[in-house]
Amino acid sequence: MSSSKRPDTSPHKENGQFGGQVGGQVRGDVSGTMTDPGWSERTPHATGDVDISVAYSNPPTDELMALYAAWANSYDADLIDAYGYMAPADAVAALTMLELPKDARILDAGCGTGQAGALLAAAGFTHIDGADLSPEMRAVAARLGVYRALYELDMMADYNPQMAAALSSHDKFPDAPNDAPYDAPYDAVICVGVFGYGPPHIDDLPRTMDAARPGAPVLVTVNGMGWVKMGWDDALGPILDAAGVELRSRTRIRHMVNEGIHAELLDLRRG
Repeated sequence: MSSSKRPDTSPHKENGQFGGQVGGQVRGDVSGTMTDPGWSERTPHATGDVDISVAYSNPPTDELMALYAAWANSYDADLIDAYGYMAPADAVAALTMLELPKDARILDAGCGTGQAGALLAAAGFTHIDGADLSPEMRAVAARLGVYRALYELDMMADYNPQMAAALSSHDKFPDAPNDAPYDAPYDAVICVGVFGYGPPHIDDLPRTMDAARPGAPVLVTVNGMGWVKMGWDDALGPILDAAGVELRSRTRIRHMVNEGIHAELLDLRRG
């Protein structure tokens, strides 16, 4: 990470919730608006020359990728130092509480610069793969040295052929035999800071389940502003029902604490 400051990996659990200062928890229920009294929408702007408001405008994918290409090297400093970005810390803390074995195969989907991957490694997990559509963000993530494989993933397209093509490449795993198959689906998937406004959009969420074995936890954060503006309350239940996905829990966690923005953490299961 380009920032010298790392998020705290402790759970930050207070009064039965992560990030106690920002709200409550709903288990198995997607009804009801979770906004704070007096909460109002704010669009963050980077401290440098990159206008990150693009990410909050539901842009075409090519515009979003252009943003991340320009932003990759200052991404960590902008989010962690300037905005107090804590979603990776709280999401990883939630995953560690699931008591997965340390050699569990975990996919960091939409890994960006590797903030969640670094925290997973710090928590002792030894088999972490990262996937992201932006090559510039993946290049920053690669510097951390925490990912067993790091590959391109378009989260608006079918995962299985993309994972098969990426993970069956022998050069990804130099110690693997030549005929070694790709080893997805995963024992757990974590996806932090990807969903909210889009792209990807709420109807792309069930695709994430394709990366996980049946019954495996898939933890996804959703930007709290995007949750309200893009109508997640009304849309999420029918989309999950149609895909046969169970919402095991929904927890309000910290997102950009310096901006007063929370996130919703979804624990999803299928099969």
